[in-house]
Amino acid sequence: MRKWYVINTHSNQELRAEENLVRQGFQVYLPYFLKARKHARKVDIVKKALFPGYIFVELDPTSDNWGSINSTYGVRRLISAGSKLPSLPDGFVTDLREAKIDQELSDPDLKPGQKVKFLSGPFANIIGSLSHMIDRERISVLLNLLGREVKTSVSRFDVTTVT
Repeated sequence: MRKWYVINTHSNQELRAEENLVRQGFQVYLPYFLKARKHARKVDIVKKALFPGYIFVELDPTSDNWGSINSTYGVRRLISAGSKLPSLPDGFVTDLREAKIDQELSDPDLKPGQKVKFLSGPFANIIGSLSHMIDRERISVLLNLLGREVKTSVSRFDVTTVT
């Protein structure tokens, strides 16, 4: 019977492990979110694992040849308890997929260029312009302070939209 099992990956090698396991014919699932990465004055959107260091593989341990998993590039080891493979609870991966975890960085209320007002802190009641989403919880806001634009990053819950 096919069930889902957990694979421990090397640090930051989830995508590599996923690619190599798919190439070998395994059914894998890597829940991720998109994150803005700033490098060399550019902002790139990259995939980041929702569970860093782990991906899921569907297999039947009695009939599938899963011995090659531990020697796959990016994989540290298939999680096991001695010679037994503990499977994930039924419906775990299905529930993750239905939760639509793998979504774009977006908040229906926040869009780049939109005016936002700080709710608390040193910038309380100051209005700025949303530059971009950094990740699921942080945003970058442009403020006009002392005659010039200043970029700051804050929790998306520290601002509200201005209509």
